[in-house]
Amino acid sequence: MLIAVVLTTLVSWGIGFEKKAGAVGGDITAVRPAEVLADYEVGVAYLKELEAIVQDRADEVARLEKADAPEADLLAANYREDVARTQAKAQQDYNAGQLKELRHYAFVREEVDGKPGRLFLAGEVPPGVQTDGRVWYVKKVEDGKIQLTGGGEVVGSVPPGLPSLTLPSMDMSLFGALLSTALVISLVGFMEAISIAKAIAAKTKQRLDPNQELVGQGLANIVGSFSQAFPTSGSFSRSAVNLNAGAVTGLSSVITAIIVLVTLLLLTPLLYHLPQAVLAAIIIMAVIGLVNFAAVKHAWQASRHDGAAAIVTFIATLAFAPHLDNGIMVGAGLAIVLYLLRTMTPRVAVLGRFPDGTLRDVKVHPTLPTSEHVIAMRFDGSLYFANVSFFEDTILEAVASHPKTRFVLVVADGMNQLDASGEEVIHHLIDRLRETGINLVFSGLKKQVLDVMRGTGLFEMIGQDNIFATEDLALAAIYERLGEDAADDLFCVVQKPAAV
Repeated sequence: MLIAVVLTTLVSWGIGFEKKAGAVGGDITAVRPAEVLADYEVGVAYLKELEAIVQDRADEVARLEKADAPEADLLAANYREDVARTQAKAQQDYNAGQLKELRHYAFVREEVDGKPGRLFLAGEVPPGVQTDGRVWYVKKVEDGKIQLTGGGEVVGSVPPGLPSLTLPSMDMSLFGALLSTALVISLVGFMEAISIAKAIAAKTKQRLDPNQELVGQGLANIVGSFSQAFPTSGSFSRSAVNLNAGAVTGLSSVITAIIVLVTLLLLTPLLYHLPQAVLAAIIIMAVIGLVNFAAVKHAWQASRHDGAAAIVTFIATLAFAPHLDNGIMVGAGLAIVLYLLRTMTPRVAVLGRFPDGTLRDVKVHPTLPTSEHVIAMRFDGSLYFANVSFFEDTILEAVASHPKTRFVLVVADGMNQLDASGEEVIHHLIDRLRETGINLVFSGLKKQVLDVMRGTGLFEMIGQDNIFATEDLALAAIYERLGEDAADDLFCVVQKPAAV
């Protein structure tokens, strides 16, 4: 990689790979590009006026807050500042659109006695006009001057030296405004860093401690604040390049920092002609090895939801590049949605008695005997706000289809959580079923679920005599209470397997 960087930089310098030129608005002969340019320049001037107004509005709010002005005056000032900021943002977006359109036009430049002249749209050069034989594009427009590019992108000027060390300013008036943004930046930065860290740890067979990674990021950002640094995080591309170069410990980052320090102090002029495409190729070659399609295939085979989340996150990250945080947020949001979809309708099985004495799903084994007096149901999932209605509807539907039911046994071995919504639904179900002479019985409740029931008084409402450690103990107690009414009920009898 180092050899490739040196050679391509020398070639770029030798052939003039960058190819820059200047122009003014009057050089453009085509009507539409000239109109767009004029509109853009007017918009830039107007944006400066709006930004000045925004600053005035912000100063007004600060003065009112400092003077402890009436709340009505402060609200009105905040409203005026918000309106000004909205107008400035709209104008900024409009200007960006105009510049984007301008950059799409390909121009051919007239050459008169070896000097640059007018700019024509490619394909619209009048007969007899001599050109320089190059296609030019608008790179940027600043102070009425157009910067044209007819070659490739290079790194360009890198500011030499190191930033000065100063104490960060503590303005509590900005604390509230920046808090939400800071939380989002820290969350997305940590998610991006931990994603690449997990990918690398899987390759190197190293143990990863996410808590230690979070501590490290926090300390790095605190130290960086003394030099006005951007928020720091783990870099997907640089980590991939580091791994691809053979680094195995954190010392590689220390050596990298020393080299960067020397480069900033002494070697920045040598980086000017380094092509951006070379940097992109280095990163792509390093990152491509971390794309694990086999893992995505395995995730799809294990769970369609996990596979879909992996594929969508991968595509979203490519689509939002270079803003990887947007792709990660899409993946995180999709994972949450898919989790809710999975848990909103957990598996609920009506149980019958298997020949070996166990209770099993009658949908899987339709010939298993059931009882007209007792409905045994297994709930495989936590009972929380997203699925409480499904839980309630399932029990009521089963009761409606068995009019002689006197007991409903909920086998809750798979219930790991009970929230306030779940507790409330059970409370209403008990009242509703008892009005019709039906008792709700539970078996296999875990400690965390029992703690919620005891804390809310639900345990006492259900009754100790309706809560059992296993389904067999529950059924034995139920049939003892049913007595002779269920003497011939096959559901309570363990069948013997037929002789072979």
